[in-house]
Amino acid sequence: MDLNAWQKNWNELGKDDPLWVVLTNPAKKGGRWQPEEFFQTGIEEINGLLAKLASLKPALPRSRALDFGCGVGRLTQALAGYFTEVHGVDISPSMIGHANRFNRQPEKCTYHVNPENNLALFPANHFDLIYSSITLQHIEPRFAKNYIREFVRVLKPGGAAAFQFLQPSFIRSLVPDAAAMAWRKFKFGNKPFIGMFGMKDREISRLLHESGASTLTAIHSDTEHARWTNRQYFITKP
Repeated sequence: MDLNAWQKNWNELGKDDPLWVVLTNPAKKGGRWQPEEFFQTGIEEINGLLAKLASLKPALPRSRALDFGCGVGRLTQALAGYFTEVHGVDISPSMIGHANRFNRQPEKCTYHVNPENNLALFPANHFDLIYSSITLQHIEPRFAKNYIREFVRVLKPGGAAAFQFLQPSFIRSLVPDAAAMAWRKFKFGNKPFIGMFGMKDREISRLLHESGASTLTAIHSDTEHARWTNRQYFITKP
């Protein structure tokens, strides 16, 4: 699928049950997420992120932050409690529409629809913090790689970025992405779906090195899916 097709896919997913599409808790499907409860998860996640960064990058400036794959603004709104200016980016116009509707801090939070495989709407060395959570795992690696390169480009020297990616298990790593996409096409047809993608750690580490980033740490964890494990990267730009 090209990016236009992915944008159409995620725009459809974001129309009817957007909070569940962001956080796919089975108990919350069908509009069962309460906005207050949903956005509280963002506050808790950002509190944990900043606590971790305090040990990795003490005295990180808090001027400007980017939430990549912002969805309805769950994390963007939480970041606004700590940063002077926060930008949320998403490929889905319907998600950005919801984000603007939920925006309680418009003086700090700005949302952008970005259908491109880059972050050209921002200049280089622009953000003190870049954060992406449960987003890159839904993007084909051929596109995700360039977004990671762009994270490094728009990150200020001395700033920090944190993003999460899935690692394929041994069995899943034997299945070519093209075969997985063919299966999804057979299973879902023209219906929108939540695709899952992964990339091996050595590919991401090489990409970060080639882009000029330094890895502060990478944290491994299990997922509920046997096909995948999870890895969160904390990086900086010297």
